[in-house]
Amino acid sequence: MGGGDSEDQETTEDGGDDTTESSGGDTTSDDGGDGGDPTTVSIGITNGGWDLIPARDTDFDSNKVYTLIYDNVVNLNSDAEVVPDLASDWSRESDTQFVFELEEGVTFHNGEDFTADDVKYTYDWIQNNENPRKNYVAAVEDVVVENDTTVRFDLSEPYAPFLYKVHAVMWPLSETAMNEYGDDYNQNPVGTGPFELTSWDSGNKAVLEKYDDYWKEGEPNIDRIEFRILPEDSSKVAQLEAGSIDLLDRMPAQFTDRVENSGNASVITTGGVSSGRIDFNTDVEPLGDRKVRRAIAWALDKQQITQTVLQGYGTPAKSVLPNSLPQYNDSISDFNHPNGDAEQAQSLLDDAGYNDLSLTIKTSTSSRHERTATLVQSMLGQVGIDASIQTLEGNAFFSQETEGDYEIAISNWTWFGDPDTLLYLYHTDGLNVWNISNEELDGLLEEQRRTVDPEARGEIINEIQKIVYDEAYSVYTYYPDRIQGISNRIEGYEQYANGSFRSLDSASVN
Repeated sequence: MGGGDSEDQETTEDGGDDTTESSGGDTTSDDGGDGGDPTTVSIGITNGGWDLIPARDTDFDSNKVYTLIYDNVVNLNSDAEVVPDLASDWSRESDTQFVFELEEGVTFHNGEDFTADDVKYTYDWIQNNENPRKNYVAAVEDVVVENDTTVRFDLSEPYAPFLYKVHAVMWPLSETAMNEYGDDYNQNPVGTGPFELTSWDSGNKAVLEKYDDYWKEGEPNIDRIEFRILPEDSSKVAQLEAGSIDLLDRMPAQFTDRVENSGNASVITTGGVSSGRIDFNTDVEPLGDRKVRRAIAWALDKQQITQTVLQGYGTPAKSVLPNSLPQYNDSISDFNHPNGDAEQAQSLLDDAGYNDLSLTIKTSTSSRHERTATLVQSMLGQVGIDASIQTLEGNAFFSQETEGDYEIAISNWTWFGDPDTLLYLYHTDGLNVWNISNEELDGLLEEQRRTVDPEARGEIINEIQKIVYDEAYSVYTYYPDRIQGISNRIEGYEQYANGSFRSLDSASVN
């Protein structure tokens, strides 16, 4: 979300940030390892106020940076499958016990050896500190170090999404570095990953340089990665066209032709793992009335929103789960047709006794969200709802929504992996930006976590999607494709649906 992902937040919210644009051009001056000029890849990114402790971040731009600094116990490949990383192998000894065998010869950027003690320390740190994803390890009863290269996780009960939750938070931290830097650790993160942070001006640029003692043979091939903070879409695209930056994620669809015709870069796309959504605060009258929420859903022409905002790079939505996830329920009865129905909307409002409503729509400075808000405002006006728009910087918007300081909010969730992270947002004790309490829904959400049989769990997840849809706590508007712009200089880059740049560890520059 976005600052997803949330959450129970691996979901993240897309949003803008008020930062200062950096200058273009490479700034390489040191010799590379082979005696030639170092290879540099420059990435345009929207926000620069990152949190580089993985279990603590709430925005997706932070994730894009720290996944190059840290390795994980297990990771996800581009198909969202769990694959080995620092754990060379693992076994499920029972429904409540997992044993991980760890790689040998791995060192942190400070030169210390990585061992099972560091996995235990990271778990303890997550447990003992307040952070948005503390509940990801709530099912873990204990972490036991069996020896330097073997660590065991004992669970309090069966927990189906366990491996995915490990991926979300178990990026091992160095206890020595955490103690050494204290409150300054975020400016001095120490991982075992292919790159280490060497400089960071949060309003301008950050530089990562390859870790010479990285444990994966032959990686990385790139010497330096520069993240350039470029809040404005047009500026990012112009620099990609000119060759001043090499990678750009979340590229607005209206710029794709320009990039393809630039001669320096091309556009790559994949089915996304994001969902545009409109949230309703049920503590605000009359949004606590399901008829009103469903009326607003009927008022929306999701086909028009999708075409206008995504310009063909996506499809209309209905479920909380993106249609790229295998658990997506396509059989949900579509009570609000993709093209909407103003008469149905007006009829529901009449039944609910509301004929003269005024509501405020809050959203972030993301151009996608602002365009959606303008369309929603117009569509609500056609059924007699007077809607005003308030636009906030991304982090401020996310904070206000999570605190319940809104009436209608427009944003999106982004999540790559097990669907539990998106679904559990709707639990009474989840992120729950809607201020809901639904006992039936809570019970199903808890049951799907305990159900390790995939087929049985899938049936429960289908029912959860149906309830969320029928209750209209949110209206899901579109599933956008992931659009990235990439320089012709880069070879071997693999696109991830969540926009991760992690494949740069094995990519190269021609």
